Amino acid sequence: MARTRSVLPVLPLLAVGAFAIGTDTFVVAGVLPEVADGLDSGLADVGWVSTAFALTYAVLAPVLGALTGRAGRRTVLVVSLVVFALGNAASALAPSLGALLAARVATAAGAALYIPAASASAAALSPPERRGRAMAVVLGGLSAATVAGVPFGTWLAADLGWRSTFWLLAGLGVACAAACAGGLPEVRLPAAPGLAARLAPARDPRVLFAVLTTLLFMTGGYLALTYIGAVLAPATDGSGTTLALLLLVFGVLAVVGTVLGGRATDRWGPTPVLLASVAGLGAVLAALPSSRDGMLTAAVAMGAWGVTAMATQPPQQHRLFAIAPTSGPLLLSLNSSATFAGISLGGFLGGRVIAHSGADGLDALGPYGAGLAALALVTALIGVRVKAPERPAGAAKRAPRPAGRAG
Repeated sequence: MARTRSVLPVLPLLAVGAFAIGTDTFVVAGVLPEVADGLDSGLADVGWVSTAFALTYAVLAPVLGALTGRAGRRTVLVVSLVVFALGNAASALAPSLGALLAARVATAAGAALYIPAASASAAALSPPERRGRAMAVVLGGLSAATVAGVPFGTWLAADLGWRSTFWLLAGLGVACAAACAGGLPEVRLPAAPGLAARLAPARDPRVLFAVLTTLLFMTGGYLALTYIGAVLAPATDGSGTTLALLLLVFGVLAVVGTVLGGRATDRWGPTPVLLASVAGLGAVLAALPSSRDGMLTAAVAMGAWGVTAMATQPPQQHRLFAIAPTSGPLLLSLNSSATFAGISLGGFLGGRVIAHSGADGLDALGPYGAGLAALALVTALIGVRVKAPERPAGAAKRAPRPAGRAG
């Protein structure tokens, strides 16, 4: 019980940092018109600001996770938040589009380091029976960003200019870094012998199928979510206020889905929760063409979408961390990388579907996404059935339990 009590004050602290990262990730889409005007650039050119962030995150997350696997989690978290804050400050000061892109790459590096380290810290400080809930609290910060952080950041940009949004995020990064430095116990994961040993679990077929599963259902969801304003136009009649309300429904239920996913994982295990949530996501996407015409049906669809989409994350992270706690940061980084790769790929493929399907393009996004969710179910089932690779003779039969200690 002492271990459970010790982790409780830490989890909200980690969640606040995730909230800052989540706000930064998604708020840029809402301020792109202001950025384009401010930098005298075309909207399509400024769109690379979001793409560069997502791609940098996807590439750097596993690399940084592997390189920092031996470092204390508190040190990694503080460094990541300082880089995040500096990147946002540079974004606020950027005199040109090129400078802004460079600043966003730096910001993404800090973000790519933070989320896996925060999840690994929550898992290491929690007993196994509460690990899913602990990870869900951290991930809840990401979900909460869609409810509060993104709308507020968008409003701030409209009222005070887009640079004010980046200044706000820089300040939040500094505050979170100070809070982690002063309030987080030092956490060290069981040490692997070297970098090669920490990278070895990435070749485990269970890891490969888990990461592929994340990539598939994230791509499937973002086929339609990237273009949600156009998809829901029949229900909103083009009203931005109505669309904001539907996105609020999505965001609130996404937080609920994260919490339910964590609790259900602790109770029934990660596999049934993952399969149920991915199947639910596929059903929502398949029904999207018939639910986009009316306000009530659209609200129900967005709520169900939020629950099922975010309920996938706690069981996925739990599965990966359990495979090899010594390489927890790397494996969780791979999952984060697949998440952001799916966001980028979903937007790209969704654009191709719209361009090549004519008037029916928007209706086609949901069913195509459902197809990818079905493929994710297949890869998840395969990943459950494959066996772990044989361990070398003389390898330790059991890794020591992750431990936290006051630092």
